[in-house]
Amino acid sequence: MVKTHVPPETGETVCPACGATIRAAPSARRRRVQCPKCREVVVLESASGKEPEPAPPPPAPPVPDTAAAETRGRIDSLEARVEALEAALRDSMAAARAATSSTPQRKLLWITTAPGQAPEFSPAQDHALSHNLAGVRSQAITIRTPAGDPAARAHAEWFKAIFERAGWTVRGPEEIPPDAAVSGLCLAVPEIPVAREAAAAYLALKAAGFEPIPILDSTPRSESGQGASALSLTLPPVQAA
Repeated sequence: MVKTHVPPETGETVCPACGATIRAAPSARRRRVQCPKCREVVVLESASGKEPEPAPPPPAPPVPDTAAAETRGRIDSLEARVEALEAALRDSMAAARAATSSTPQRKLLWITTAPGQAPEFSPAQDHALSHNLAGVRSQAITIRTPAGDPAARAHAEWFKAIFERAGWTVRGPEEIPPDAAVSGLCLAVPEIPVAREAAAAYLALKAAGFEPIPILDSTPRSESGQGASALSLTLPPVQAA
């Protein structure tokens, strides 16, 4: 009769039939031995009695969130472009101021307004803006106005007449859905670095008593050929008095 017994870690085992001591190496696994006293066949097994289980596979690396990374990348790129636009406008304004101070025939006319004061679209502002735009090489401009706002439409026509007198190609006014987030007169440019003429137009509006807000806009395109600057003016809804 064959009997199975698990040997202790000491390297000795006891015959389950007669109790005699059987010496065996602790590393012996499933080896048949015969008891030296009663001749009983004993099968030796390791202490665990079974093969060791394989180690579990390592956990898979986390899958990167590509959508979130792409969104963050687009936001970072847009913020960098806006910062570059603002820096370019500051540099261009400083250069334009220096040029007007050294060239009397291109000196800007400045209209003094209180901070936060809404433009009056007065004859004085008409004269100042016409004078200031005369020193800027004529370009193409698109004027947009919020739909359903007669006052903003009238102001858009006011700007159109002045830019056309200065020799600009004017498209519009085009009606767009009202945007409550827009405040002030917005001057958009489609690319960076900002062309000198675009910065000069910004300065011409600023000197005439307006507060243009520089923004990036990929919509406007110039029709006057290579090297020209396409601009876009967006007029916000006019607040009722």
